[in-house]
Amino acid sequence: MEKTSEALPTSEHFELHRLTEGVWAALALEVGPTFSNAGIVDLGDQTLVFDAFELPAAGANLRAAAEHLTGRPVTCLVLSHSHSDHSVGCQAFDLDTPFLSTRAIRDEIPASTGWLRHYQEHPDELEEALRSERERLAATTDEVLRPSIVRAVARMEHLLAALPDLTFRLPDLTFDGPLVFHGTRRTVELHVVAPGHTVSDVYLLLPQDRICFMGDLGFLRQQPFLFFAVPQAWIAWLDQAAQLDVDVFVPGHGPLGDKADLALLRRYIADLQALVKQALVEEGLSAEETLARSLPAPFDAWIAASPPRWEANVRALYEKLWNEIADR
Repeated sequence: MEKTSEALPTSEHFELHRLTEGVWAALALEVGPTFSNAGIVDLGDQTLVFDAFELPAAGANLRAAAEHLTGRPVTCLVLSHSHSDHSVGCQAFDLDTPFLSTRAIRDEIPASTGWLRHYQEHPDELEEALRSERERLAATTDEVLRPSIVRAVARMEHLLAALPDLTFRLPDLTFDGPLVFHGTRRTVELHVVAPGHTVSDVYLLLPQDRICFMGDLGFLRQQPFLFFAVPQAWIAWLDQAAQLDVDVFVPGHGPLGDKADLALLRRYIADLQALVKQALVEEGLSAEETLARSLPAPFDAWIAASPPRWEANVRALYEKLWNEIADR
């Protein structure tokens, strides 16, 4: 890793942002192989890392950055939820570094990383997917779509190279409710939301610094991923988060944000629910017909930047609503 003039380590996977003395957000580069965020917190006598990316190389860079910035080994690694883009990079940390999550997150990791285990056994399938994505990149003339395709290609290339050495570490310590770390420099709190974005999500609150690391409870200025979500529970938490004494929110995906960004995320989820309900219940449209609909600005730009995410979200909410109607 290199150092900038501000003495912040750099990586091809993320850029470090100093939020306050002893607290850094590691934000994925706009176009690169990594697309989730992480955090480093100096407690004074301990170093806590929140999430560890998907690629082991990114996790290794994060670990090195944490050790450089705090002058000590990482003493605690916390996982916000089970999805592979936050968890697989944990293999880059020492096995004797305490690794924490909720019990539900730990239980979900094997299923959440199953697609990578499949590719380990069938790397030719990932090679074929990579070829297809490279062809799509070569053929695209849409400059709005191009960055997401570039990132997909880079991600697949790095995953393919990492496949032989991928391991899937499970947390060795679990908790089910609030957990507080009392450091000599600051106190931080871990809070559980179950369900939310997934069956179990953890966010990290720094009350003294008025900072919140959201994990994937936060997708800011872009479409969230709703496939595993309970939308109403997620909305309820966003309402609670809006009441927190917090100035800076660090999302699992996207740039640093504030409460206005939380309100936009909430509105996207609520508006998409309303769109699907109108299409299915009031107009009797199919899922395919519903996909032709859209949302107003600024969400139309979010949708244009990632049509696959729009399709996944519409189909997920359509199926949830269909099943609710069928069960009545």
